[in-house]
Amino acid sequence: MPDHDPFLAIWTRQPAEPFTLTLADIHARATRFQSRVRMRNITEYVAAGLVIAMFAWLGWLIPDPVIKTGAGLIVAGALYVCWKLHSLGRAAEVAASDHASSLADFHRAELMRQRAALATVWRWYLAPFLPGMLVFLGAVTLVADTGLPLEARLRTFVFGVGLMAAVFAAIGWLNARSVKALDAEIAEIDRVRTAGGES
Repeated sequence: MPDHDPFLAIWTRQPAEPFTLTLADIHARATRFQSRVRMRNITEYVAAGLVIAMFAWLGWLIPDPVIKTGAGLIVAGALYVCWKLHSLGRAAEVAASDHASSLADFHRAELMRQRAALATVWRWYLAPFLPGMLVFLGAVTLVADTGLPLEARLRTFVFGVGLMAAVFAAIGWLNARSVKALDAEIAEIDRVRTAGGES
């Protein structure tokens, strides 16, 4: 009978040890997280630099004023995204602390800050490119004299808009997944705190 199991009785009388997240654990997590943020930002800045260089060159090379306008808007959008990435999503130095609670506060605040940036990516990362991309695509497919009939040019424009929408949707979906991952990390920190695991 389980009620008379001496091993079960001994096991149930043992004091429960709270789950702890040590200072070293929190410091390692915070350091890894900031390293990932730093690497992501470097990748974004390099990509933005390539976009700026390519569309600045196209705007200078192609004489059509509408194409120049579209290219200029794309360059402006890329510069805006770089500025917002720096202000919203820059990496921070892991705070030097000898208390897990204050280090946990720092790490949680950084998770929340990055979460807020990723959750609003449609507003500051994707939307700034829309005007330039639409003007540039419209100029290349509809305004420029390509020798194609209007119906073919319209189809090309619609296909380009659809492709752009698919890319934007994929970026939005990837960022939504990242938000969920950050939510899980924040929930774990909160769970440890609730269990009295800070040391």
